[in-house]
Amino acid sequence: MKARIILLITAWATGSAAAGWFQKADWLAAVTYRQAEDAIYFDTTGELPPQVKVVAQGAPNLIKLELVNLRINPRIYTLSPRDDVVIDIRLEGFEERGRSRVEVAVDLAKPFEYELERRQVEGGVSQVILRLTNVDVTRVQPDAAGKAPLYARPAAGAPIVAYVHYHTRVEVYDYAKEMYLVKPPDGTLGWVKGENLKIEGDNPFVKEEPLPLPTTPRSEIVATAKKYLGVPYVWGGTSADGFDCSGLVQTVFAENRVSLPRGSGDQYRKGRKISKGGMRPGDLVFFRTYTSGPSHVGIYAGDGKFIHAESSPRGVTVTPLSQPYWDERFLGARTWLAD
Repeated sequence: MKARIILLITAWATGSAAAGWFQKADWLAAVTYRQAEDAIYFDTTGELPPQVKVVAQGAPNLIKLELVNLRINPRIYTLSPRDDVVIDIRLEGFEERGRSRVEVAVDLAKPFEYELERRQVEGGVSQVILRLTNVDVTRVQPDAAGKAPLYARPAAGAPIVAYVHYHTRVEVYDYAKEMYLVKPPDGTLGWVKGENLKIEGDNPFVKEEPLPLPTTPRSEIVATAKKYLGVPYVWGGTSADGFDCSGLVQTVFAENRVSLPRGSGDQYRKGRKISKGGMRPGDLVFFRTYTSGPSHVGIYAGDGKFIHAESSPRGVTVTPLSQPYWDERFLGARTWLAD
């Protein structure tokens, strides 16, 4: 569909949300270039990638990183701050044998020293931070006068990526939490509040009514999960060669014609809430492990037990919910089934 002019930040919609790069919550969520902190933040959803390593430095001012098991749509994305420190940031996603990785190349104006940091933040979001440590030039600061802020994530409290003049044409890629993911002419991606964006005509990003829950027999969900008992735990795994917790859940449901998000965070947030006492076989149970939010998921099998991919030599196993470790960390239950 041909792009259309829209108004106020005034915008062009791409016409198809599926064409955008940031379209699913289990892909890379945002890239923030914080000039005041001499840092580049890669915000992700769900579990933190197990590896962030420097894989090459082809030139003194080029830092190349690899983020393993970070799930993104394979395509190249470039962020160009255009100042005297960072020339551009290029990200490219790869899918290889069921595993995902992102190569990140940061081209600097000169060979600054740097450090890598990883951290978990609120809302199931993880961060990988490339921090420059010896920046000795004056940075260009965003100017807020007469402009609308662009945020790193669809949340008003998220870091501000940049400011965009009102009545600027932008491309619109996605919609979430009453905010739109837009790209102004300078190429900086960010989320803008819906009140600052007016689309003429039909809005292609209006949320559709949710589909009715599928009526897949619960016994089939449990039986499918049991056939994988003993399969080893593999971070990012989604096959009989190895599963992580949410990969097992997604695969089991997919085999029963039920589509679930990839990450445990979205499986929790987008499922229908049920009480612990109302759980039935085939429902999902969630736990707080290394974060305050949902970081582990399993399939309730009945009789007070659940099937899950455990990060231990047991791999996919059946465990009582009453086991102290899991009982203390139980977060809640969700269902993706109708009956």
